[in-house]
Amino acid sequence: MFGYVRAFKPYMRVCEFDTYQGVYCGLCKKMGREFGLVSRLTLSYDFTFLALMNMSLNNLSLTACRQRCIVHPLKKRVCAVCENGLEYPAYAAVILVYHKLRDDLADRGLKHKLRAAAALPFFRRFYKKARIKYPQLADTIEEQMKLQRATEQEKTQSIDKACEPTAAMMAEIACGLCNKEESKPVLKRFGYLLGRYIYICDALDDVKEDYKKRGYNPLLFLCSDGDSDVLSDRDFKALCDYAADSVNFTLGELAEAYVKLDIQMYKPIVDNIIYLGLKYVFEQIQKGTYRRKIKQDKQ
Repeated sequence: MFGYVRAFKPYMRVCEFDTYQGVYCGLCKKMGREFGLVSRLTLSYDFTFLALMNMSLNNLSLTACRQRCIVHPLKKRVCAVCENGLEYPAYAAVILVYHKLRDDLADRGLKHKLRAAAALPFFRRFYKKARIKYPQLADTIEEQMKLQRATEQEKTQSIDKACEPTAAMMAEIACGLCNKEESKPVLKRFGYLLGRYIYICDALDDVKEDYKKRGYNPLLFLCSDGDSDVLSDRDFKALCDYAADSVNFTLGELAEAYVKLDIQMYKPIVDNIIYLGLKYVFEQIQKGTYRRKIKQDKQ
């Protein structure tokens, strides 16, 4: 569910990359202050994007300083300071991660179950705090996660129906980025489409593992039946082509909604993510190289 909303770094200027990385580090430190060290270990660049959108829509400036990081303790890194712009993404991250851990504990493999079991005791406490601050957001995400589990248990063959809960969750999160009522319909549509993109990326990213384990994945209904534990190259290409059609349509509508938001602050960075980063991530998933690049970025 996380990790698919990222910038295309080769096309970023140095100052843009420093700002992008600084917002990530600032958000990480904000989560640490609000919820403790464990919460920081779950941060992804998806929420950096939310922070940039939050600051852009509300015209919030940031200041930067160099601070040490628990991951890079020997060298100080650029860290953004913008308390108002970082709070909402930090709390939204905790709410989403809590439900993701619960989902992993119920449905994923042994490795994910063990990781979720270790982290959940901490996140139950974090979630209670976040729920008090943003009750409507917490209620909506909880409701949609239940719907997601029900949809998967029904083994629906419709990719549109399977996408719906994730899209609805992201629509609710996007609505909270700005208090201007005139912006909320466009933000809701923007978030909905972003959620569709995330779900389709996640489905394609997991499709080979789901095929091997005979798990649910709406894309697998397009495959021919077979006794092999390995998805054939022919079937995988057909799934990629089908997913690409849906993603391209979704990203086209997403770009239209984005233009209507008339972003000004941090526009080059947000433009990079919308027009280049999302497409690049999907292309890497198609090639089967995305997870390897994620690991390289973390080193």
